[in-house]
Amino acid sequence: MEKIRRNRAETTQRIVNALEDVLAEQGLEGARINQIAEKAGISKVLIYRYFGGLDGLMEYYVRMGRMFPQFTPAMLDQIRPIHHDDLAKVWYRQAIQMFRYMRTSKAAREVLKANVVENDPTADVISKAQDDELMRLVNQLSFIEGPDIQAVSAVMLGALSYLTIQAQNNHTMVGIDLRSEQGWQRIEGAVKVIYLALNKMAVDSQAVKLSAQTKAQPASQW
Repeated sequence: MEKIRRNRAETTQRIVNALEDVLAEQGLEGARINQIAEKAGISKVLIYRYFGGLDGLMEYYVRMGRMFPQFTPAMLDQIRPIHHDDLAKVWYRQAIQMFRYMRTSKAAREVLKANVVENDPTADVISKAQDDELMRLVNQLSFIEGPDIQAVSAVMLGALSYLTIQAQNNHTMVGIDLRSEQGWQRIEGAVKVIYLALNKMAVDSQAVKLSAQTKAQPASQW
């Protein structure tokens, strides 16, 4: 039984690696079961057996934790702010880190593009999975009650998603070169400023309740 589980885990990893290669080489529109199976060196029957098809494989990839981090309760306890002013660090560090990964991963950027593809069932599945993962992250990392965190996060994360896609298309935005590291340093600086301002507004509001640590935890590695 242990050997079966190990073989399945190894095959699953080969399929995911092959999916990333195909996405990087051919884009989202070029990702097909036959190409993925050939790249992985397996029968396409295994992809259908493990994932039910391309949609299931794409959904698994989105939810596996590579694009959107997954936090255990212990990790969340480490991340949870000690003081009110620590909220902004939690928010901007996670947003910046997540989109830095997407900018360095061609496969992840291709999956991100599913959010702007129309009339495509597979893109709809991918987009729904991404939204579910972002909702999970926002709920886990808000640490406050009162303001409309979902709406604020939709604006911030939606903007970063769009800018990441624009960078892949070699476009600029308001004169900022999204292909350059300098351009993204400016974007990340703006993200920090916005979250710091939101943090201050939250602290100053009597309607906001912070869920903070009761005592300092060891430094997190996230």
